[in-house]
Amino acid sequence: MPDTADAPREDGLDDDDSADAAGSGTRPPLNLRQIEVFRAIMLTGSISGAGRMLHVSQPAISRVLALTESRLRFPLFERSRSRLAPTAEARRLFAEVEQVYGGIQRVNELAANLAQAGAGALRVISSASFGQRMVPQALAVLRQGRGQARVDYRSSTYDELAGHFLSGQADIAVSMRPPVHPNLVSVELGRSEVVCVMPSDHPLARCQAVAPADFAAGAWIGYPADAPLGRVLTAYLGYAPNRTPAAIEVHSPVTALAFVQQGLGPALVDSWCVGPRTRAGLAVRPIVPPAHIGIWATYSELQPLPLMARRFLAALKKVLQDEPGPSFEDED
Repeated sequence: MPDTADAPREDGLDDDDSADAAGSGTRPPLNLRQIEVFRAIMLTGSISGAGRMLHVSQPAISRVLALTESRLRFPLFERSRSRLAPTAEARRLFAEVEQVYGGIQRVNELAANLAQAGAGALRVISSASFGQRMVPQALAVLRQGRGQARVDYRSSTYDELAGHFLSGQADIAVSMRPPVHPNLVSVELGRSEVVCVMPSDHPLARCQAVAPADFAAGAWIGYPADAPLGRVLTAYLGYAPNRTPAAIEVHSPVTALAFVQQGLGPALVDSWCVGPRTRAGLAVRPIVPPAHIGIWATYSELQPLPLMARRFLAALKKVLQDEPGPSFEDED
C-alpha cells in the first residue's frame, strides 16, 4: 500500500488549514486554492458547477468553502435550492479576485508567447498613414522565415503615442513626428514627400505642380495646426489673414484621402498614404515649394529593445530603402 502521509488532499487543504477551521485566535489569510474555489462558485453559481470547473468532487468544494467562510468569519453565499446567491461581501471580494486573475492570465499569456517566439507578441504602434503600406510591408519582411511571430498592431494619433509606451502597450512606434518624453528615444529613419491628392476631374488636376495659391483657391481639406501634417500645411500656405479656412478639418491623412475620394476637395498627404491601389479616380501632384514629413521610430529608453522589435526595425529600414519615389504620371 503506497505511503500517503505526504500526499496532497483532494481539496488542497493541509493540516494547518484544518486547524484553522477548528478555530483559533488569529485570522490567517486566504490561500490561492480557497480563492480559486470561491471564484469558481461565483462563476458557475453552484457547488457542483465549481467542482466540474476545477475537476474535483463536490464534497471537496464544500469543505474549502466552509473553511473560507470560517476564516473570513462572514458568509459568502446564501443557500437556496439549487444555487448559491452571493452576499454583498462576496461580490466586493469577487471584484478584487478578478483583477488578480487578470494579472495571472497576462502572466500565462506572456509565458506562452515567450515559449513560442522568444519575446512575446511584438507590439507596434504607428500613424494611421504608415499603417496603410509601410508597416504591413515591414511585417511581411519580418515574417519571412518567422511565421510564428505574433504581432499586436494598432494605429495611433501623435498625442497618444507616449501614453501607449507608458501603459506598456508598445514596443516600438512609427510616426511622422517624435513624441517628446524623457523616457523615449526616437530615431529618424527617412523622410516622406508630401503630395497633393484630388479627384481626377478636379481643376487642380490640370496643374503639373500645385502651388499654395492654387491649393487654397477653393474648398480644401486641412488638419489641426499642431498635427504633423497641419504644421506642414501651415508652413506651405504661409500667413494670409484673408485666406478661407479649410472646409473640412481631419486628424489623419488616411481620413483626408477617403474624403478626397468622395469629391470633398483636395488635400495634402504623405506619399506613403497613396499606394497604387488607391489611385483609381485620383490625381496626385507634387507641391511647390516641396515639403516632407519625417519617418520616426520610437522606443523606450528604460528597457532594452526586444529582439522582435529590433528585427522589425531592420525590416522597416529595408522597406524604406527599397521604396521608389512617388509617381506623378497622369493615370486618366
